[in-house]
Formats: sequence, C-alpha cells, structure tokens
Amino acid sequence: MTNELYELDLETYVWTKFKDTDQKAPKARYFHSANQYKNSIVFFGGMGYSRTSNDGLCVLDDVSIFDLDTYTWKHPEITPSSFSPRPRYAHLAAVTANKLVVVGGQDMSNSYIEEINVLDLDELTWTSSRPFEKHCGAYRSVAVSSTSHTNLPLYGNNVNDNASITSSFDSTSSSSDTNVPTPLRKSTSQQALSTTNNNVPNTIRKPPSVGAFGRPGSLRRSPSGGQNIVRSRSIKRVQSSSNSYYRLSYTTTVTEENPNPIYLYSNYNFTDVKRELQVIAPPTTSNYQIMDHSSNMTGAFLPPGLRFPTGAILGHHLIISGTYLTNTSQTFSIWALNLANLVWSRVDTGSCFSQGSWNRGILCEETNKYFVLGHRDRSLVDDYNHRQTNFDHVTVVDLEAFGIYQPPPATMSTSAQELGLALLNDANMADFEIVTQDDQRIPVNSQLLSQRWPHFKALVNQQAERVPKPKYDEETIKNPDEEETILMYNNRALEFPEPYPVTIAFLQYLYTDHLLTSQQHHPQILAQLLLLADMYDLDRLRQLTSHSLHQSLSMSTAALIYETAALSRQTGLQIRALKVMIAAKKMLQQQQHQQRESRVPPQIGDGDILSSNWTNPANKDTIIIICISL
Repeated sequence: MTNELYELDLETYVWTKFKDTDQKAPKARYFHSANQYKNSIVFFGGMGYSRTSNDGLCVLDDVSIFDLDTYTWKHPEITPSSFSPRPRYAHLAAVTANKLVVVGGQDMSNSYIEEINVLDLDELTWTSSRPFEKHCGAYRSVAVSSTSHTNLPLYGNNVNDNASITSSFDSTSSSSDTNVPTPLRKSTSQQALSTTNNNVPNTIRKPPSVGAFGRPGSLRRSPSGGQNIVRSRSIKRVQSSSNSYYRLSYTTTVTEENPNPIYLYSNYNFTDVKRELQVIAPPTTSNYQIMDHSSNMTGAFLPPGLRFPTGAILGHHLIISGTYLTNTSQTFSIWALNLANLVWSRVDTGSCFSQGSWNRGILCEETNKYFVLGHRDRSLVDDYNHRQTNFDHVTVVDLEAFGIYQPPPATMSTSAQELGLALLNDANMADFEIVTQDDQRIPVNSQLLSQRWPHFKALVNQQAERVPKPKYDEETIKNPDEEETILMYNNRALEFPEPYPVTIAFLQYLYTDHLLTSQQHHPQILAQLLLLADMYDLDRLRQLTSHSLHQSLSMSTAALIYETAALSRQTGLQIRALKVMIAAKKMLQQQQHQQRESRVPPQIGDGDILSSNWTNPANKDTIIIICISL
C-alpha cells in the first residue's frame, strides 16, 4: 500500500511525484474512491490504516480533500449523523452538482453494503442515506456522471418521467451506425437566411498559401470611392427565402439547478454475463428516484464481462472499459453505450491491447481522447491475479475516430443568432464590403469582423499603418470629423479568394458564432469552411464544421470529408471517413461478387439438360435454342 501522489503531463508523458512536505497526506490505503469536484480531488474510504487509531488493517470512512490550486491536503471533521456511511472499500462514487454519491462497496468481512449515501461537498455534511438492494463494487460495477450537459434527449435526463425517450430519436435508434451523432434539427425562424446564389463548388481546392507566399485576403480601395458607405442595390446580399434553420447538438454547462444523473453500470456472472444499468437521479432531495434501464440495452453485439471496469461520459455516450479474461482471450476492451437509444457498440482498437497488461482508462474530455494506462510487456493474467495496476506506459485512443466526442458549446441564445443573421442582411449597418472570387460584393460591418476575425483585424491595422498622415490646414482643423471619416473609409474592400456561397457561409458564421443556415450545412460548403478555419486558426469554426461533417458522413461524402480532414489535420474525422470508405469498398466488392456468382452457369450432373435461349446479334428476330444432354 502507498499514499504517494503522482501527476502525469499529457503533453510530455512524464510522471511527477508530489512532495508532501507538510506530512499531511492520508494514511496508505487501497480500493478507495477519488473524484474531482471543482479544483479539488475528494478521497473517501478504502482499506488501510486509520489516522485516528493504532488499529491494524481496517476499512475506512474518512474524507480527505486535495486542493489542486495549492497542492495541499485537507482532512475535514464531518459530524456523525444517521446519514453517515458505514466504513467500506471497493465502493463506487460519483459527483453530481455539489453532491458526492457513494454507492455499495464491501465491509471488513467482504459482505456487500447495500446502501447509497450522499455528502454535501459545500457544507461537508452527510445529507441522506437510503437502501439499495444491489451488489455493487469496484470489481463488477462503475458509476459515472458527466461534468457537461447536451441538449439531446437522453435516457436518465428526466428520471421522473416514466415515458420512453422522445420520438425525435426514432430514426437514430434504427440507424446501423450507433456512433453517428444526432441528425441536424430543423427549426423555424423569421430571420432565417439563404443566398441568392446557390452554386456550390464541386471540388475541394487547396487553400491559398499564407505567409511568405502571399495572404489569402488583401485590402483594396473600393472603385466607388472612399468617402461614403456603400448603398449599391446591385450588391447581392443574403435574402430571406424560407423560415427554417438548422441547429446542431451542443454542449451546455451543468448547473446546481439542473444537474446530471449518475449512470450505474454493472456486469456479473461472467460465464453467462448479466448486465444492468440504473440511472440515479440527482440527489437534490431525499426521495430522489432510481430508474432501471437494464432491459432497454440492445446492440448487434453486447460487451463481455469486464472486470474492474472504468467508465466516463463523453457527449451522449457512456464509455465502459475493463479487463476481459477468458480461456481464449486476455485483453483490455472498450465499449460505448449510446445514451440516446441505449445501443452498444465496440470501440475496435485493433491489436493495441492484445499484448501487455493494460489496467485503467481515463478520459480527457477536452481532446476526446481516452488514455489507457498499463505495461506493454507484462502479463495481464499475472497482474490480474496479483491485483497489480501498472502506470508505465500509455495508449491514447482517439474516440472521435469512432464518432464519439463532445459537441461544441452554444455561445449565444437563438435570438442572438437570429439577430446576427438580420444584421448581416441589413446593408444600412455596413461600412465595408467583401469582394468574392466571382466578383460579387457583400456589405459587412468592419467592427464586427475585426472583433471575431483576427486576420481581418490584422489586415486593417497593417493598412492603417501605410496610410500617410494627413496634412492639416485651416479648413481641416475647422472640420476634423470629416477628415477622420475619410481616413476610416479610405480602404474599405477586401478581396476574399472564395466563391460567393462559401464567402456568405463564412460571414454567417462570423455574425452568429454558429452554423445555422441550411447552406452552411452543405457538405461542399462545410469542407471549405473547415479549410478556412485551419487557414485562419479559428478554433470555434473548426469545432463546428468538424461536428457537422461528422453528421454529414456517408458513403457519398466520405471521400470529400477524408480529403478535407487530411488537409486541415483533423485526424479523428479523417480516420472515421476512411472507415466509411473502406466499408463502402467492401460492400461494392460483395455486390460485384454476388453479381458474378449470379452469372455463373449451374453445375451440370449426369442426365441433366441445360437449356438456354440466345438472341442472334445479326438477326434479333432469330432465337437460338441450345440443349445439352449429358
């Protein structure tokens, strides 16, 4: 046993040992729980040696908190009450809102503890306790709750509602690819905009070179002069042609008023695996509900029995991983449960975990990556028998390549997005114009573009430095505002090296910070927007376009998305598109093989007569009848 604490740098992959100079670390223990809450890690229970007595090995019920800001330990004295948990080890724990929920575990006699206890992490008091007649422990179960929220209807989002999941996911449930995020949702809006030019580029073009080889956009003087704001009616603008727009799924912040539930997954009886899924409602009151969805889980394949499972929630997927041991297979296995329809799918990592001893999986939500710790040269069976966990090597699984990722967050309300589209559609609010590759002009607001497009701001600043300082005379001094206006609009046009449909979609993003219109979600437009996001280093646009391209991925768009992802260095999207291309090729080969088999004449046996009708190419009215008798 040990009480040492280490941290792993996910960029350098170097372990650093925490030096406990104050000697305040809790006593050595194992089979305890550790959960993040705000900027701290909360430790509870386990088996070890008590810091308050000299007794031998025992099960614990103490709470220790490690502050990640100050790197210091705290050991709060929690007043005992009727809600206090019994000492335990190998239990489960999860944090939702400001509550630590402790489930199950075992006592000193290895008997399962059938109860759930709740700790208020702000008040540091045990607030509730209730029986839970399930055998839950670290050997067979895992309990997780997400730190973020999505706008998708998921099982467990409203455990007080006994109705099944909303009908909006009926089509998703029947989809063969359970990892594909929800299709685009169509909504109504009076400010929905589309373009008057519906020509969409048919091919992906490599972006213009940047830096020493030239800039992708350059300022120039408007041919109409620089003293007046453009009011030309010939400029093609965004027009209102329908009252619909499309909304992607998005991530929202979890609040104490609307916390996430806790998903409790268990598997046992590994010779004939039994799987259970309970959803524990946020314990905001003492009578919180627990819903059983064990019978709702489906899938073409179901996860095997996983020992000492670890888990996490990413987007609308529950990730489960653990040790899979049979007479013929000893490996570390990762599975994903789609919480929208409770369909299982396997995260196929190939031969990554076929050798070595891999023991623990940890999710990095910001990068959509799953870090699996272990030792690549040790025996998994030996380490399992000795309960040894290794941290010598790490394997990184990019879950985005399997369609599992956290959607980008919503940054403004629907009304604000509609207002942005209306602002782009109003030439009276423009003081600048964008000239597209096909020589069409779009009026824009330069202040808004400067705030949301750093490259544009840099171009404006560079151009301002080149403008010679004015020579003031008596007339200028009498009218200083007039001279200032002339300088401001002296150069008020930007040549943008993209056609009109791509340019207007890009401007719609800048005005709304979202992909909202139907044209923006066209695969060809999305591909160009992703290249622009990479060119101008716009992280927000990169996230939105990648998210939409994941949903647009099909056999017909896979090649386009693969090429675009490769050019923009979106590895997860690229790999997933490649998988679709490979699957399409296999399907085509199977179809061709079936067609060839259908053309092969049947085997002829003794005494069989083969009759076939042929048309004479020289005389289509002549039919030749061939009979063969063997």
